[in-house]
Amino acid sequence: MTRWLYCVAAFLFATSTAAAPLGPDGAPGRTLPGKFIWFDLATEDPAGARVFYGTVFGWKFREAGGPSSYTLIEHAGGKVGGLFKATRPAGAPVGARWLSILSVPDAAKAARYVQQAGGQVVMAPAALPGRGTHALFKDPEGALFGVLAAADGDPPDSPVADGDVFWVDLFSRDPAKAASFYAGLAGYEVSVPEGDAARPRWVLATGGYARAGITVLKLRDTRPGWLPYVLVPDVPATLRRAQQAGGRLVVAPRPELLDGNVAVIADPSGGLVGVVNWAYPAGAEGGAR
Repeated sequence: MTRWLYCVAAFLFATSTAAAPLGPDGAPGRTLPGKFIWFDLATEDPAGARVFYGTVFGWKFREAGGPSSYTLIEHAGGKVGGLFKATRPAGAPVGARWLSILSVPDAAKAARYVQQAGGQVVMAPAALPGRGTHALFKDPEGALFGVLAAADGDPPDSPVADGDVFWVDLFSRDPAKAASFYAGLAGYEVSVPEGDAARPRWVLATGGYARAGITVLKLRDTRPGWLPYVLVPDVPATLRRAQQAGGRLVVAPRPELLDGNVAVIADPSGGLVGVVNWAYPAGAEGGAR
């Protein structure tokens, strides 16, 4: 696992002379701490990933240029994130991993907090032209995530379009402890909504918007980690496309989970991503993260 992380870190340093901006479509000076603003896919098969995700979500891809091949992921609503080649370490069970990146106003301050709070700095804060100041961390349970003080500011809180990342969940063995860690990092307000006691969800919010959730990880052979969910108009149709494109169904839709409107798939290299069909309440404003 450690070699995977340093492979990711080394690549991000190598993108520093890319021709295109490597960050979100934001507004200068706008910072929304705690909002997940970017998603990177490190994969052993970038070409296969482009085919798979283009088929499943309708994503488009654009090469950023520079000495390393970094591909921007785009859809009708703008940029989703990026993907790049990362060699699978010997013995690694999967050849692809999604990295969820949240906004912070000061990446160096975030790094100091992570170290003091029992986490690990995988990649120290580094200023990357066209992206901003980026860092990679592991939380105290070992879940990998990134932070970014975006050079061009953060994207607005607006309704999420189909094909964009709608939500992010952390699967944790101790959600209450994890919630406390992330609250200290990004100033989240933490709540546990009433609901199914068997599946409690801690919700992390900033600026009046729910940004992410934390739920209990029950599988003993699975490591804690963050999972992004892409908004889709039709979950069954999306799953059919994923399976036809060589993907695998990991968590099938179930009536007790959003009335069957959420599932988890793996791409052909093993990268995990959720899919969700969510209708905004009438008159609702703003995005889900």
